[in-house]
Amino acid sequence: MMKAACYRMQGQGSEVIQLEEFPIPQPGPHEVIVQVHAHGVNPTDCKRRSGFRGPMKHEVTIPGFDAAGTISQLGSDVVGQRVNQRVWVWEAALGCWDGAAAEYVRVPASRAMLLPDSASMQLGASLGVPAFTAAHALRLGNAHPGDVVLITGGGGAVGNAAVALAKFMGCHVLATARSQEQQEDARLAGADHVVAPVAEEIARKIAEVTNGQGVQHMVDVDLGGHLEHAWSYVAENGSIASYGSASNPKPILDWAKYMYRNISIHGVAIFEVPEEDKLAAAKLVQQALEQKFFVERIAKTFPLEETGFAHDYQETGRPRGKVIVQVS
Repeated sequence: MMKAACYRMQGQGSEVIQLEEFPIPQPGPHEVIVQVHAHGVNPTDCKRRSGFRGPMKHEVTIPGFDAAGTISQLGSDVVGQRVNQRVWVWEAALGCWDGAAAEYVRVPASRAMLLPDSASMQLGASLGVPAFTAAHALRLGNAHPGDVVLITGGGGAVGNAAVALAKFMGCHVLATARSQEQQEDARLAGADHVVAPVAEEIARKIAEVTNGQGVQHMVDVDLGGHLEHAWSYVAENGSIASYGSASNPKPILDWAKYMYRNISIHGVAIFEVPEEDKLAAAKLVQQALEQKFFVERIAKTFPLEETGFAHDYQETGRPRGKVIVQVS
């Protein structure tokens, strides 16, 4: 048997998540069992638990998409000597698989990626959703070495990963961040320039850096908050990839300003991305990880039995860095 954090009804994390025992899962074909050392909490975990993303699909839910640990068992058709291999896990709770807030988790072998010895388990558990969102957003812009990329929200989880990945790809990075601490985090991730999220300041710095041409690509945390001015940030034939619009979920688009500059706008919802694009994003993240481009940022660590409080902290504590559930 194994211990796992789970909930049987939706609500506040500390009120509905409890520790229970479950049978240790067994791998099917092309699957592996990972003994979980650390699980990274994401906003999407909280949104599913709270009911924001719709009702529960099963009687009981073990949350958690992202984790790191060691492979303990292989299913049939899994190639290689992978038992005891250190891995970081993504999409653990997608589809029919239970999540990673547990002592063991069953995932497709393709979702358990080699964790280099240079990376800690906590860093591995921090990747997953944020890094994949960032990687796909950058790939949508077809970013090339030397391109100037604007990354808004560079102090957040996705934005910080986007800064690191863009630098790995050889881009020149301009990031925005609100507080001094977030601006420092963006710089530590590799941003070449960091400014406050004020339209005039962003425009001034872009004009300076690009000689008035605009950035080739923009990775955006809040499309509704930036749509009024973003057309002037981006170069002709450039692109925007946005993974959020919290300040204005139904923004009005002045289409002519974007159309006449041939600016493409992409939405990013990583769970709906085609499999081939997910694997391409995984490859990009893995390469950057092996080259030590990611900076470990841990806001707070909770034991498995306090997973509910970890969710509360993710939602209300405005964490600077990743909220981690330490499993073993």
